[in-house]
Amino acid sequence: MYRIMLIDDEVGVRNSIKAKIDWKSAGFQIEFEAANGLEAMQILSEQPLPDVVITDVRMPQMDGIAFIKASKEKFPHLRIIVLSGYSDFEYMKAAIQLGVKDYLLKPVVRSELTALLAKLSEELEDDRNRIREQDQEEMKNHQQLQLMQEQLIWQLVKDEWFSVSTVKERMQQLQLSSLTIDDVHAQFVTVEMRIPQGRLDDWSERKDLLYLAFQMLCRESAENWEQVYPFYSISHPAMMHFLILIQDPVYHGRFMDDFVRKLKRNIKSYLRVESVVGIGESITGLRQLKDGYASSMLAWSQGTIQSVKAEPNRNMLAMTHAFSPEVERKLMQTIENLDMPAFTKQLHTIFSADRDTPMFVFTFLTLRIILLFNAIAKKFELGDASLQSYLWNCQMTVRDYSSREQVLEQLHEMAQLVMNEVRKTRFSSGQQMIEAIRNYVDENFSYELTLASLADMFHLNETYLSGLFKTSVGITFSDYVTKLRLSKATVLLEENELKLTDIATLVGYSSSSYFSTAFKKYYGKGPKEYREELLSKKV
Repeated sequence: MYRIMLIDDEVGVRNSIKAKIDWKSAGFQIEFEAANGLEAMQILSEQPLPDVVITDVRMPQMDGIAFIKASKEKFPHLRIIVLSGYSDFEYMKAAIQLGVKDYLLKPVVRSELTALLAKLSEELEDDRNRIREQDQEEMKNHQQLQLMQEQLIWQLVKDEWFSVSTVKERMQQLQLSSLTIDDVHAQFVTVEMRIPQGRLDDWSERKDLLYLAFQMLCRESAENWEQVYPFYSISHPAMMHFLILIQDPVYHGRFMDDFVRKLKRNIKSYLRVESVVGIGESITGLRQLKDGYASSMLAWSQGTIQSVKAEPNRNMLAMTHAFSPEVERKLMQTIENLDMPAFTKQLHTIFSADRDTPMFVFTFLTLRIILLFNAIAKKFELGDASLQSYLWNCQMTVRDYSSREQVLEQLHEMAQLVMNEVRKTRFSSGQQMIEAIRNYVDENFSYELTLASLADMFHLNETYLSGLFKTSVGITFSDYVTKLRLSKATVLLEENELKLTDIATLVGYSSSSYFSTAFKKYYGKGPKEYREELLSKKV
């Protein structure tokens, strides 16, 4: 039902128009009435806008032309129909110049009114369909962008990094520029949904639905707050993480309290389950992202369903200086070089017996090392990713370790398992190494990948890697990346939803013009032409 506002200074004229037809049967209802333009502007400012305004041109205080001018400025999309007599030529001329397309002559003839309303009904329906399609497209674009943002943040938390400059460039492409500031301040929040024992045990499908509802609720909760970015691991769907920018340090504590309290309340109210929350220590700069995540996991491990929040010691990161980026790099080298004695030495440096390390710091360092193990395993493990799943479970159960000796023993066992995977890939056939590199490229094609960076990452000579890649894959590395990016682009073009600029960003091109040039060179036609041909085949 479309809503109409009727404006005329004569009550008799308004009543006559209302009595002309069965408005409801025509799909319309007269929602508002006004005696002049001034009164109409006041109603429009206070009430939801009608779909159509029918206005006389000769009225006191504010005539129809003045009303059209004022409403066009304040409500540019408002559809207006003018009522006029045969003697109102100058008024009509002015109305047409202001963009009014439809009019009715006084006295209003029933057939003309019916015909005009039928025409308006079609136009309004077309408008609604167009707006609906635009909203759906915007929603799909937003969901696609949100998915890419989540994947990037999760990748930065758990995987080996590219250079900071490369990471910042990708963040800017995905509209995460606020995270690229050198001294950006942030905090992580971890929340786990606790499903009561026995509930849904025989309803695995319903459990999946509950996980989905939990994730959607967390994302919706995040959208109500500025600079809150949710993400999660597919291997643990009952847990969500949030990266939260600290915009005002003075009020941030209150912000976090409100956010956590409302999040827990929503989970309990809508999903009928309890939750455990952990708030990590505040961090400064992108290089501390892994520290921030690990501290929120530690806080979560110490939390209960009764506590509103659980925070680690505020000075924890200051007490973990032994795990510097340089120490982390050396630790990674010992694993990837299969040097267990060197690993043990590095571990003893981190967990020095000379220091009385508090248990919560000990646990935090363990979490950081498990994150390092996971990054290496992901890089070298081929097949079913069972080692990565095992390491994730170790991260989730680190709070259950009863002593420091047990922790060190577990870390050595994990290190040995990771080394075994590295050995299988590095020191077997060159084909397995290329498969690992291809897996890495397939997941990270949207970054600016180079043979030099990959050779360094996988401990190979660049020239050797270039030849091995071409021999094994059949094309050069650069051609492989181009083919991969553009094939991903064709899939997105077939969906006919995303803009070309968005597709260029998603597949790793810095500009739409560069993307279009590369696409045309590869396929012999531009992406726009490619999409138009796909659409014509569907018709």
